[in-house]
Amino acid sequence: MPHLTLDSISLSYDGGAPVLANVSLGLRSGEFVVVVGRSGCGKTSLLNLAAGFVTPTSGRVLVDDAAVKGPGADRAVVFQDDALFPWLSTAENVAFGPRLAGIGAAERRRIADERLAIVGLPGLGDRPIWRLSGGQRQRVGLARALAANPTFLLMDEPLGALDAMTREAMQELLLDVWGRTQAGFLLITHGVEEALFLATRIVVMAPGPGRIVRTLAVDFGKRRLAGESARAIKASADFVAARESLLDAIFEREAA
Repeated sequence: MPHLTLDSISLSYDGGAPVLANVSLGLRSGEFVVVVGRSGCGKTSLLNLAAGFVTPTSGRVLVDDAAVKGPGADRAVVFQDDALFPWLSTAENVAFGPRLAGIGAAERRRIADERLAIVGLPGLGDRPIWRLSGGQRQRVGLARALAANPTFLLMDEPLGALDAMTREAMQELLLDVWGRTQAGFLLITHGVEEALFLATRIVVMAPGPGRIVRTLAVDFGKRRLAGESARAIKASADFVAARESLLDAIFEREAA
């Protein structure tokens, strides 16, 4: 089973104070790992290391035991800013990666239409980007990442700028996409309920320097994919109890 590993990672920028200290984290295909923690705990730096955007000061980043030396098609990234190209159509945005890979126009369009259908935007390939809503643009960004058939999908607060109703709909979409692809998903978020609803495993980080202080296994997302409604899950006693426990884990170091 493919696996992404951050092994005893420490990170400092330009010789300054450490941003991350001795962090170890693994992600396998079929997992949905969500990282939470207070601002300044190094969540985004952790994702940038996994993506290959930055190199650790010490430790190793590995994919299937091979050292990561930079970005790769096996690790697609979705950012909070959708970063779409406004001069390209929706389908052309989705097919940008396959275009760089030298795939022909007809096959690129087939890939784009297929990925747009997966994210709930069938038939919108010819629509200009400026005609899409914020939620639709985030779906296009997700479709573009999926067009590379990544083994791992890395997401940095991709739903943070959306309104509450759109964000909840996008959470269910992420679960559906994860269930269909069975890629390994790594999500950075400040949303406690979002973390609980989506994750198979939650990693709690604390700052000063950034480190992992707790890991929790949860199954609410799997329950949603099995047919239980999101509303029933989030109103359940075990979800409420898990939310309070996670909040305690995030803020207990601050209170200490």
